Formats: sequence, structure tokens, C-alpha cells
Amino acid sequence: MLFGKTEQSLEAATHYSGLRHKVIANNIANVDTPGYKAVDISFGEQLGDVIRARENGFGASSLREPTLSFIPDINSRRPSIDGNTVNIDQQLTMLSQNAIYHNACVQLLNSKFRILKTALSPGG
Repeated sequence: MLFGKTEQSLEAATHYSGLRHKVIANNIANVDTPGYKAVDISFGEQLGDVIRARENGFGASSLREPTLSFIPDINSRRPSIDGNTVNIDQQLTMLSQNAIYHNACVQLLNSKFRILKTALSPGG
């Protein structure tokens, strides 16, 4: 097998962080939508499921759509008048953290591919 558990786990982490980026961006886009409830994906749980499935011999088909869950309203002491639960500061922080995580996974994958390329090249 050319790719091991590390590469598969990084692939899953990159996949889910990409999905999470879309979810957070959607929350930000709906910051002014009356009644909109901010959501997030259960990223750690999803990734753990993928890693466990791959350890048990299941492949890429174990990537599944994440479960969306409502983010607790951190403004519960001062709920918005229109019922919107998006806190823009919280969402921008989450977006930044997710981007850093995603970029780190991509960099690790690139490093793994460079190692493979070097090993497979003549004289490597």
C-alpha cells in the first residue's frame, strides 16, 4: 500500500476542515438573517470515526457527511431581537482557527508527497 494511515488521516482531516470552512462561511453570510441559527459540524467526532473505520480496514468510503449541530448562543444573556444566533467575532475566530488547521494538514500532506517523490525518483 503506497499510502498509510497517516496520509489517510490527513486526507480526512483536510476534507472535514474544508467542509467546516463552508459551514462557518455560511454562518457569517447569514449574520443579518432574522431567525438564523448558527451551526457547526462535529469535526472531532467525524474524524475519529474515519480513523477508527480505516484502522478496521475500511477505505475512503468511510468519509461521510458530517452532522450539523447548533452552536449554543453565547449571547444568551442578551439575545438578539430577531432571533439570529450568529456571533460574528466567534465565527471569525472559528474561521481563522479552521484555516490554520486546514493549512497545517495540507502542508503535512505535501511533505509526505515530497518524501514519496524523493524515494521513487532515480537515485532516491
